[in-house]
Amino acid sequence: MEKQVVSARGRAAEEKVGQSAVRPRLRTALLAAAHLFMDMTTIAFLYVLIGVRPFGGPPDGAWHSQAPAALIAACVFGYDLLAFGLQPFFGALVDRKKRAAPLLYASLLGAGLCAAVCALCDFPQGMGVLSAALLVFLSLCNAVFHVAAGAFAIAESENRCAPLGVFVSLGALGVAIGRLYAPAVLFFAGAGLCMFGAAFLLLRPVLQTDDAALRRHFAHIEARPAGGAGDLLPLGLLIFAVAVRGFGGGALPVQTAQGEALVLLCAAAAALGKAAGGYVADAFGVGPVALVCLPVSAFLLAFGGTVPALYLVGLALFNTSMPVTLWLSFAALPRLRNTAFGVMACFLMLGSVLAMALSVPRWIPLLLILGSAAALAWAPRLFGTGPRLFLRRGKGV
Repeated sequence: MEKQVVSARGRAAEEKVGQSAVRPRLRTALLAAAHLFMDMTTIAFLYVLIGVRPFGGPPDGAWHSQAPAALIAACVFGYDLLAFGLQPFFGALVDRKKRAAPLLYASLLGAGLCAAVCALCDFPQGMGVLSAALLVFLSLCNAVFHVAAGAFAIAESENRCAPLGVFVSLGALGVAIGRLYAPAVLFFAGAGLCMFGAAFLLLRPVLQTDDAALRRHFAHIEARPAGGAGDLLPLGLLIFAVAVRGFGGGALPVQTAQGEALVLLCAAAAALGKAAGGYVADAFGVGPVALVCLPVSAFLLAFGGTVPALYLVGLALFNTSMPVTLWLSFAALPRLRNTAFGVMACFLMLGSVLAMALSVPRWIPLLLILGSAAALAWAPRLFGTGPRLFLRRGKGV
C-alpha cells in the first residue's frame, strides 16, 4: 500500500513537472502568434496612412503611392525610430522594475482597439495631425510589445536558445501580410490583437503571462555576483553582427519580379530560419550557425538573387543568426537582458534603414556578412577577457 502511495505521488509530481514545462512553450507559441499580429497591424496602418495602392499594379508589379516621397520616407523612418529605437529604453524599464505583464496587456489591447476602430471608420484617409498621432501611438505599442513579450521569451531562454527563435520568427510574416494586404487586414489584425490581449490578461494564471511567472527569472539574475558586469568587447561584436544583418538583408534583395507569392515565401523563409536557428544552436552550438549558415547564406543571397529557390534557401540560412545573437547578448549584459534585447533590435533597424538609404554593389554586403559571421563566432571567446561595464547594485539593478 505504501509503495502504491509513493508511486501515485511520483506520477503526480511528473505530471506537475510536465505541465510546468508545457505552459511556457505554449506561452511562447502564443506570443509568437501575437508578434505576427502586432507587426501586421502596425505595418498595415502605416501603408494605409501613406496611401499605398494594392500590390501588383502597373507598371512594375510593386507598391505605389501618390504621397510625396519625402512624406513616405518620414513616416517609414519615424515608425522605425519609434518602434525599434525606443526598445532599449523600454527594456531598461523592465530590467529596473522587473515587471512586464502590464506592458504586454496594454500594448496589445491599445494597438488592437486603435486599429479596429480605424478600420471601421475607414481612417486614415491621408496625413493629418490625428493620423500622425495614431502612427506614433501604434509605433510605441509595437516597441512596448516587443520588449514585454520578449521578457517572457528571455525568461524561458535561460539555458536554451530555441524559445527566442520561436518568438521572433513570425514577425517577418506579419510584416509581409501587412504590406501586401494593408487595407483589408487592418480590422482583422486589430481584432486579433484584442483577443490575444484579453487571453493573456484573463487567462494569465493558466498561460503564465503574469509577473509572477517572471519572478524566478529575475531572482536568478539578482543572485549573480554583486553589481554584475557587462562584457563590452563581445557586445560590440554582436552589435556589429546584428547591424550588418539588417544592412545585408536590405542590400541584397531578390532580383526577380516580386509577386505576392514570392513576397510571402521570402517572409516564410526568414521565419523558418529564425525558428530553426535556435534549435541548431542548442543542438550543435554557435559554430555551425556562424561558420556554416552565415557564409553559405552570404553567397546565396549575393549570387542567387536571380534564382528564387536559391535565394530562399540563402534567406533562411541568413536568419538563423538572429536568435543566437540575442542569446549571446544576454551573456554580454547578464543583468540587463531586456535592455540587451532592445539594443539588438535598435541596431538591426539602423542597418535596415542604412540599406534603404544607400545603393551599393552586392559584393559589399557579401563581405560584411562574412565579417558578421566571424564576429558572431569570435564573440563567445571574448567573454571575460576585455573591458567590462560594472553596474551599481541598487533599486532594480
